[in-house]
This record gives sequence, C-alpha cells and structure tokens, in this order.
Amino acid sequence: MAKVKYITAGAGVLLLAALLAYGCLLVTDHIALQVTEQYPDDEMLQDEFLDGQFETPERSFVTVGEANLDDQDEVITLNIGEQHYAFPKRWMNGMSEHVVSEVYEGLPIAVTYCNESECVRVFQGQPGEEKLDIMQAGLAAGHMAILVKGKSYLQEAENIPYGEYPFELMSWGEWKTNHPDGQVLDEILWE
Repeated sequence: MAKVKYITAGAGVLLLAALLAYGCLLVTDHIALQVTEQYPDDEMLQDEFLDGQFETPERSFVTVGEANLDDQDEVITLNIGEQHYAFPKRWMNGMSEHVVSEVYEGLPIAVTYCNESECVRVFQGQPGEEKLDIMQAGLAAGHMAILVKGKSYLQEAENIPYGEYPFELMSWGEWKTNHPDGQVLDEILWE
C-alpha cells in the first residue's frame, strides 16, 4: 500500500512538472509571436514603436598611433580602395553613436552597430553619391531601429534599400599589427 502511495505521489509530481513546463512554453511562444507580429524582420517599422531619433554625428578618424584602445577591443574593419579602416565597437555604443555614415574614397558607406543585439551591418550607396540617408532611431524589441530615407526599419531587416558592404570583426591588436597605416574611428568627446 505504501508503495502505491509513493508511485502515485511521484506520478503527480511528474505530471505537475510537465504541465508547468508546457505552460512556460506556451507563454514564451505567445510572447515571441507578439514580437514577431509587431516587429517583423522584413518589413518597415511604424514610427510609434521607436523611442528616439538621433542625427548621425560627424565622426573623425585618427592614425593607429593616436588611437587609445586595448588590444582585445573588437573592431569592425573595412577595406575601401587601398585604405583600411577600423571602427571600434567601443566608440559606437553610446547614445547616438551607433551609425557612422561618410563618403570614403568616393563611396558612401554607413557602418551600423547595435550593442544590445551585437548586430553589425555595413551599407553602401553608389560611387559618387552623397552620404547615405541613414540614422539611428531607437530600440524596438531589443533591436536597433534605423531610419533609412525617412522610413523606419529594424537594423536586421532584409529589405533596407541599400546594398551591403563586406566587413570583418577582429581584435584591435590583430588589426593594428596588420594595418599600421590604417585609419581608426575616433571617440566622440561630448561637451
């Protein structure tokens, strides 16, 4: 009789654990579905979901010898023409610092980095055109939102109307050794 009682109690505990796990899965799926419906990766966002727009500031570059970085700092690296550029993530994670848009060697390039999702994307325009019309537009569901030509997108969206430019991620120590004559994005010193 005692054995049946223990078996019944054990089965009850297992059933309760299974129901609890199933409930957790349902809640997680429901939340994920809401986020997917509200912020689909391949569609524009609605402006009411954004929590702030920031003009893309003018950025400057320094030489490798002038850069104050630790060897383990991660940098986003680009080769444009014969010039090598490093964009330290450290200098792109503050408010309004997530987008760097300039014309390099006649090619409009915008480097974007979200430190919340660790997403990096680099966009390019056509040679000879002006700077890309792209700026940081806040966060949406833990991902950076950007304004592109006045329309809101998640940074990861596949339908952003600019081409992609190739980049690599590497440590500052490795990059500066390989490219001692490269240009490095400098820190913004806010007043």
